[in-house]
Amino acid sequence: MTMEMLEERGPNRPAIVRNAIVYTPLAAGIGALFLWSVFSLLTGNPGAIIMAFILGLIGFALVFESIAALRDLRSEPTKTEGEARRIWKKSKVLIFGRQDYVLVDGQVFEIGPVAATELSEGQRVSIRHWPHTMRVITLERSRDGGGEAPTERRRRARPR
Repeated sequence: MTMEMLEERGPNRPAIVRNAIVYTPLAAGIGALFLWSVFSLLTGNPGAIIMAFILGLIGFALVFESIAALRDLRSEPTKTEGEARRIWKKSKVLIFGRQDYVLVDGQVFEIGPVAATELSEGQRVSIRHWPHTMRVITLERSRDGGGEAPTERRRRARPR
């Protein structure tokens, strides 16, 4: 099976280290504020429930990212191979920026816009990535079938 490289970002361990350095102290700080708001709620301040709820949501996201980055620091990149089941585009924060995603073997990966344009559903892909943050290192498409290329699909769809 021959593979065609669609995206290559490099192992980028410094990005994993940077995520761990940024998210871990933030998660600890938000966790401390959350505990303070829960203590305030338990001592008779009913208004603290709003702050506990907001800090709990933010803290959950930060702890999740922190743990994923810390786990990737102790692991090596892994490879996932399979069929691209779904490819979609989604807004990041509100309406600012768009991100492309691909679902392979039950796992969701963020991919670049060029790779998303070149890839079509049903094609066989091989993704080398960090196992916990799911950060893509390389994305390769099989040339031996397993779906048709986007140019072939467009050519077939045109009326003659």
